[in-house]
Amino acid sequence: MSAPQENIEAQFFEIVDRFISRANTLGEKYPKAQVSAALLFAAARYNAFNWVNRSMLLEQTPDEAALAFRAEYETMFRDNVSNLTQSRPTA
Repeated sequence: MSAPQENIEAQFFEIVDRFISRANTLGEKYPKAQVSAALLFAAARYNAFNWVNRSMLLEQTPDEAALAFRAEYETMFRDNVSNLTQSRPTA
């Protein structure tokens, strides 16, 4: 992997870790299900704003965008579930 790509990936996971850290902190004060729902809503709101104000994929419809976001979320969710269940110690 090239140095610029490694830097982008490192930055990406730094941002991810900051979101998770903040969510964990909020989970100490609020129910985790509420924090999870708020994080999902915030992601949808942020992504909708960015999609409406996009400068690329101008021909993409809202339905096409929703399908793309849904597919990406499903892939990320399943990958994370798989990673988390594989790393659990067994009895």
